[in-house]
Amino acid sequence: MNVAIVHYHLGPGGVTQVIEAASQALTTAGIRHVILTGDTPPSGWGVSPQAVVRASRPEHRHIPGLGYLPTPGSLTVEILTESLRAAATEALGGQPDIWHFHNHSLGKNCLIPHVIARLAREDERLVLQIHDLAEQGRPANYQLIANCRTLYPFSPCIRYAFLNSRDLRIFTAAGLPPEDATLLPNPIPLPSAPLRDLCASVVNSSPTILFAPIRGIRRKNLGELVLLSALAPAGTRLAVSRAPRDPAALPVHDTWRKFTSKHRLPIEFNVVDRFGPAAGAATSFESWLAHASHIVTTSVSEGFGLPFLEAAALGKPLIGRNLPHLTAEHAAHGIRAGRLYDRLLVPVDWSDLPILRDHLTTDLERNYRDYRRPLSQETIDATLAALVRDGYLDFGNLPEPLQQGIIERLADPANRRILLVEIDGKTQAAVDWLAAVVADRTPTATLGQLAPYAPAEYQKSLTALYAQLASQPVGLVRHLPAGEILTDHLAPGSFHFLLSSLKPAAAVPKSYRAVIFDIYGTLLVAAPGGVKPDPLADPLADPVLRDILRQLGHAPPGSPSADLHAAVLRHHAAAGVPFPEVDLRVLWREILSLEPGTDTSPLVEALEAAWHPATPMPGAENFIQRLSRSGISLGLLSNAQSNTLASLGGIANLFAPELTLLSYQHGIAKPAPELFQMLSDRLAGRGITPAEALFVGNDPLQDIVPAAAAGFQTALFTGHPDSRRPGECQPDHTFQNWSELIGLF
Repeated sequence: MNVAIVHYHLGPGGVTQVIEAASQALTTAGIRHVILTGDTPPSGWGVSPQAVVRASRPEHRHIPGLGYLPTPGSLTVEILTESLRAAATEALGGQPDIWHFHNHSLGKNCLIPHVIARLAREDERLVLQIHDLAEQGRPANYQLIANCRTLYPFSPCIRYAFLNSRDLRIFTAAGLPPEDATLLPNPIPLPSAPLRDLCASVVNSSPTILFAPIRGIRRKNLGELVLLSALAPAGTRLAVSRAPRDPAALPVHDTWRKFTSKHRLPIEFNVVDRFGPAAGAATSFESWLAHASHIVTTSVSEGFGLPFLEAAALGKPLIGRNLPHLTAEHAAHGIRAGRLYDRLLVPVDWSDLPILRDHLTTDLERNYRDYRRPLSQETIDATLAALVRDGYLDFGNLPEPLQQGIIERLADPANRRILLVEIDGKTQAAVDWLAAVVADRTPTATLGQLAPYAPAEYQKSLTALYAQLASQPVGLVRHLPAGEILTDHLAPGSFHFLLSSLKPAAAVPKSYRAVIFDIYGTLLVAAPGGVKPDPLADPLADPVLRDILRQLGHAPPGSPSADLHAAVLRHHAAAGVPFPEVDLRVLWREILSLEPGTDTSPLVEALEAAWHPATPMPGAENFIQRLSRSGISLGLLSNAQSNTLASLGGIANLFAPELTLLSYQHGIAKPAPELFQMLSDRLAGRGITPAEALFVGNDPLQDIVPAAAAGFQTALFTGHPDSRRPGECQPDHTFQNWSELIGLF
C-alpha cells in the first residue's frame, strides 16, 4: 500500500506531531508513504526519540502552492493537483492508494478544497482528517471557503477522521453517513528517557510552578491564567511557554504581558529559551515541563487537548478549565484527566451589562459579517442571555478589557473570595479551590491509563482505517451542505468572545489612527457636574427625586440629595486614592438599603435624567459618524456613570467597547494618570501608540494636560458656553466648530 500524507507545513504544532506519529506508525507497519507539504521540514524534524523504526528521515516532498495561499495568483487547481500526483508518484514509485489530507477545510489555502473535490470526482480514496474548523472561532479563515459548495464531499471512497465525538456528531447530523466517519484520537508518546529522568530528579519540595505548555494565542485564554496568578497562594509561579508565531496574535499576548508587569503578578510569558525554571536549570521546554509542579490549562477551545493527557505521561497533576467534549472521551477510558472546574464565576455587577452588550454586539456584527450571515436583534438578545446564568458570568467567556477590570478588583482583599468555581453544578470560592489543588501534587492520571492512546494503538487504528478504505468500491460523490456545519457553531449558546474576530487594522488617512473623546462638555452639553445636597443646589431637586423614587417602588429618604452627597463623601474618604470615583448604582443601593445584587441601573438613569440632564453637543454626532465610516478607531475616556452611554443616543455603539473607559467602572476619575495609561494599554492591543491617537476634550486640566502627559495628541473644544473650563494648557489643536477638525483626517 502507498500513502500520501498532505498538509500545509511542518512547523511546530499539534498537526505536525500527529503527522510525525503517523509516519512512525506506517514505518513500523512497513507501509510506504510520503509527506507532501508547502514548506521544507525544519532541522531535526522526523528524528524523534520516540521512533520505534527509523532508518532515515521520512520521505518528504515540497510542493509550491501547497502552503497557506489566500489567493491563487497564476496557480490553478489542475496545476496543483498534478504537482501533488507527480511528487507522490516519484517518491512512492506509483500512484498513492490513499491520500490523507489534514485540515483541508480550515480556510488556509484557497485551492485545496477544490483539489479535494477533483480527487473525489476521480474516485481517489481520501482520508480527510479534521483537527480544527474555520466554522469554529476562525471567522477570518472562512472567507477562503465561504463560496465552496464542494467543501465536504462524501462517498464510499472517502473517510472523515475526527479527534473527538463532538465534531463527529456535528458532521453526521449534517448528513455525513456514520459509516464514512471515524474517531482517530491523537497518540500520546512516552516522554523521552532524559525527560523522564529529569522529572524524577525534581522532588515534591521544589517550588510551586504552574506551567502552561502552550503558545500564548487568544483561544488559550491568557486572562484566566493571569487571574489564577492573582488568586494563587503566596510563592506560586505561573509560566506560559512561548509567544505566538503569528504577528497578528502578538498584540493580545503582549497586552497581557504588560498588564501583569504593571500589577506585579507572579506570571511570566514566553519563558522557554529565555530563562530557566530554577537556579541552574536549563531554559528548554523539557526543563520547564520537568520542574513544573502542575500543568495548567485554561483554553476555551481544543480539538484534542494534548495537555490533558500529556500531564499523565509526565506524572504531573493537571489543573484548570474543563472542556467537557474532551474529558468525556477520557472518562470513557476510565481517565480522570485533571482537577478541573467547569466555569469560573464572576458576579454580573462586576461587569457592567450595557458595556458587555456593546462588546457582544460589536463582536457578533464582525463575526456574522465574516461568516456572511445576517445578524438579528433576537440573536444578540439570545446570546447575551446565554452568557448570564443565575446572576453570574463565566470569566473565560469575557472580552479581555472586562477580564482586566475584574482582575484589578482583586487588589481589594475583600473581593478575593467573591469569585467562584463551578464543578459538577456545585460552587466554591475560587481562592479555596486553587489553594487545595496547588497543595496536592499527586498526578491526576497515571501512565498506565494512557494505554488507549498509546502509539501502538494509534498504529492499529490508522492501518485498519487505510485497509478498510482501500477495499471499498467506488460510488456516487455527494456533498454535505457546508452551511449546516456553520449554523451549528453559530448557535447563541456556542458564542465565545475569545473565538471572535479581532477588529482588523484599518488603513487610515493621514496621521491619526484613533480618536478618543471626553463626554460631558464635549459630546454632551452639560453644566459642571458633581453631586451637591439640595439646599446648595436646586431647591426643587429633592421633591423631584423623591417622586421618581416612589414611582420606581422605593421609599425615599427625607433629602435624597443630602443622603447621596454624604455617601459620596464617605466613599471618597475611604477610597485612599487621589482622584476617587463612585458608582451611583452602589450608592443608591446603600441609601435605600437594597440587597447587594439589586439592579439600580434604571433608577440611576431616571434620577440623573431629571437632576443632571444632558443634551447632544451640536455638530458632534455628524463628526463622529463621519469618522466611524473612515475606519478610525473611536473610544471614550470620561468621568461618567452607568447612565452616560445611553445619553449619547445612536452614536454610543460607534465607540469600541475595549476603548471605552468610564470613571465609575474603575473607581478613579480624571485626571488620574492611571486612566490614561489604561487607555494606552488598550490601544496597544490594536497596535496603536498614543502618538497616533487624538484625545478630544473640553477641560484643560482634566483632559488636555493628562492626555498630553501620557503621549497623546490633543484637541481642546471651546465651542459652547457650557464647555469652557478654567486652566492653562497647550493643546495641539483648539477648535470651536466640529467641522474644523475634519481637515485633520
